[in-house]
Amino acid sequence: MPKWKLLFISLLCISILFAQKLEFVNNFGDNPGHLRMYSYIPENLNTETPCPLMLVLHGSGQTAFSLSRASGFNKLADSLGFIVIYPDQPFYNNLLTSFSFYMPGKMRKDQGETASVYNMILYMKENHNIDPKRIFITGMSAGGAMSNVMLNAYPELFAAGALFAAPSNLYENINPDRSHQPRIAIIQGKYDLTVIPKNADRLMNQWREFHQLDSADFRYTKRYLGHSLLSLIEYPAQGKAKLIRLNIDRTGHLLLVDPGKAINQGGQYSLFTKDVNFHLPYWICEFFGLTE
Repeated sequence: MPKWKLLFISLLCISILFAQKLEFVNNFGDNPGHLRMYSYIPENLNTETPCPLMLVLHGSGQTAFSLSRASGFNKLADSLGFIVIYPDQPFYNNLLTSFSFYMPGKMRKDQGETASVYNMILYMKENHNIDPKRIFITGMSAGGAMSNVMLNAYPELFAAGALFAAPSNLYENINPDRSHQPRIAIIQGKYDLTVIPKNADRLMNQWREFHQLDSADFRYTKRYLGHSLLSLIEYPAQGKAKLIRLNIDRTGHLLLVDPGKAINQGGQYSLFTKDVNFHLPYWICEFFGLTE
């Protein structure tokens, strides 16, 4: 049997096994990119108060189901009280389930997959009590690249974004409207051979230009949080950081998790995760301000 068929069957089995944990949203509006939409809404969510919304986008070879299970974002949604959208790239669009960040026609504002993800957000705002000032987006690998496209196309929608191991392809210029500036975190493994660190360099340059930051105005923290693998660069040096880069030493193209029951633990071992006693999804929630 061809390898792509084996991959298809494996991912399909994973999707079926964990489908009951996510809700499939069939008619969320115009869908020119032919994506699928899944959501996770905590059972104990307080619907009386406007709640945050987070978009989590999977990488190549992943699905909404595999990422939701391995990352632990659903556990965090239960603990911290937010709704999650998982845009999903179906096999009939791309056999590797990769968002089409490398295809200009699908990555422009109000077109293709970009328009599909935008309409998912509109659907949630129309059908749930969403706080429009607390909408966030994060993604891994191709999902990080797609998140970058969304932040560039619709910066006014997002309070912040976190791009992990993201290719830097961007087929439109940086949005000239700087009236709203989402905070950005760039996260990169130093030993990543799939998406090499130069991509993170380009992303940093893009968002420094957008925020009009001085490249010399930063502070550097070695052994960030006391962790030997982590270092942090924050722009600007004083005040609340608008742009940060989290570097992960001795780590490749893997999502860091810390399986456990504590609020700052979660995730599971998988082909694309690594346990180093640091739960990156929780850190992303901290960066977004969801733990305050």
